[in-house]
Amino acid sequence: MRKTVFIILLMLTLPAAAAGEDRAGSVDALMEKSGLKHQIEQIPAQMRQQIELMEQQGGPMPPDRKGALINTIPQVYHPPKLIGEVAQGVEQELTKEERKQILAFLDSPLGQKVIAAEKAMGSPDAMMRLEQEGPEITEQLMKDNTRLALIQSLDKATRGTDQATDIALATGLATEYAMITLSDMPEKPSFEEVREFYEQNRLPMRMQMAQMITAGYAMSYKDLSNDELTEYLSFANSDAGQRYFLGIGKVMAKVLTNAAAELGRKLAEAEKQPI
Repeated sequence: MRKTVFIILLMLTLPAAAAGEDRAGSVDALMEKSGLKHQIEQIPAQMRQQIELMEQQGGPMPPDRKGALINTIPQVYHPPKLIGEVAQGVEQELTKEERKQILAFLDSPLGQKVIAAEKAMGSPDAMMRLEQEGPEITEQLMKDNTRLALIQSLDKATRGTDQATDIALATGLATEYAMITLSDMPEKPSFEEVREFYEQNRLPMRMQMAQMITAGYAMSYKDLSNDELTEYLSFANSDAGQRYFLGIGKVMAKVLTNAAAELGRKLAEAEKQPI
């Protein structure tokens, strides 16, 4: 998988939300302010970009099959549908009191600064800069032991690398299974067999993703002082923070994996329809 694919996936892990109406403890407010709603809205476009990247590596797909895939993605990855599924999962994973504590942080001066930094990092220009400057950013970070330790600790506490790896596996699984479904293979592996293959590649994928996340965090939070990063880390390591980051990662992985299976099923059904 090319570095550009990891850049695309990094965009899914670092978006910021537009400010929403303050509704203490509500799932909708959390979805907006945490960036989850914005993140989900980007998925169909990111899936299409992944297909283009895969074609660059493996050659063009037959136009009819590519058309079927492009047309089915918006049905399965329809943002309102996914947002509803994720919101339901968030409501199950986090109590109202936990949601209130998380929103209190997001509404704090530091929380607002973190959101602004992540919003800037989610822009295409920032992603292009990261792809170009990532190695240099990482090299500079390695010379600052204190800053490096804070970035690595924040990555661990927020599950940045793990969440990005989950998304990479889920979206990669979706496109791979979709292409297998549309192929002329005489004996096609089942969804579970393809999923197992991707799971076997989790470790090398995670190692590659960790490098991008480290550079991404370093660039994203470059205007935050070490004291501010320490305060953010304190929230991330709090009971509410841990429930938040672990819960969100669990919900997103489940929703996207289910979507990958649904994409394959819909494509298989479409293949059986008479022309």
